[in-house]
Amino acid sequence: MKEPNNWETEIIKEFEINLSLRRNFDRVKAAFVSSFFNVVPNEYSDESLENLLNFSEAEFENNKLLKSETRFGAQIVYGVSQQLIDRLNQLYSTVEYCHSAKLLIDTITVSDRKMVHLNLNHHNLEILVTDGGNIIFYNLFETPTGEDVLFYSLYAMEQLELDTNSTQVKTYGELISGIKVFEILRKYIRNLSQALKDDAVLRNYSLYKLMKCELSQVHSKERG
Repeated sequence: MKEPNNWETEIIKEFEINLSLRRNFDRVKAAFVSSFFNVVPNEYSDESLENLLNFSEAEFENNKLLKSETRFGAQIVYGVSQQLIDRLNQLYSTVEYCHSAKLLIDTITVSDRKMVHLNLNHHNLEILVTDGGNIIFYNLFETPTGEDVLFYSLYAMEQLELDTNSTQVKTYGELISGIKVFEILRKYIRNLSQALKDDAVLRNYSLYKLMKCELSQVHSKERG
């Protein structure tokens, strides 16, 4: 991404110039790394998406509100660019959407103890903490540097009172053994390891899981 603050225009332009994206696909799956989200227990599923996002700092204007259900009794309610959604719907007959959190939550391996899952994808760090089949914590951070990855990882563990010497921490995405940021983390987190042995699959973890995940096309009613 050449201009992070102008990402909508860049993505839409890519659809215009990349002929491989303009083919007649039977079905398209799109996942969004959106910081405009809330993790909401399923018992609040009847509430409007607007109400469920009231605690988010992002603006509702020009955003399409959607939700992704997860396997752990919670849903990710989030907003993405209405302009981008409109363009996707114009280009493809069937589009299924989800938040990147769903891909991580629905595909990880959990244990009966608290675990930390770190997924780094293009300077966006997802931190997920699970305890058996329960989500203890999920958040998404912009991390331009390896020091940022370290800071947010240690800060989250400190706030949740997780011991960096004993808590099992699994890594995904660009957090691969031998990479500088991984080695920085390993200096401070003793029980750190890759979630998968295959580096190629791990590096593109979210993309591989997107192809396998069954997504729902659930969203708010069109706004007038």
